Amino acid sequence: MSEAHKTMTAAKMSALTLAAKEAMPQEVSRADLMAQVRRIHYDASIRKGFSADQAIILCMETNLS
Repeated sequence: MSEAHKTMTAAKMSALTLAAKEAMPQEVSRADLMAQVRRIHYDASIRKGFSADQAIILCMETNLS
């Protein structure tokens, strides 16, 4: 591997790492939202008579397709 290729590869990795770090706040917000949706589905399943174990399984997949 040439020095130029090594330098470009390192630069690309640095850019990807920086982009990932900058996206972390949005990822935290997205994860919080996903957890809230799962909790809503879990609680609804419990209200409809499913056991806690069944509700856990049901809230893992939150779409109807």
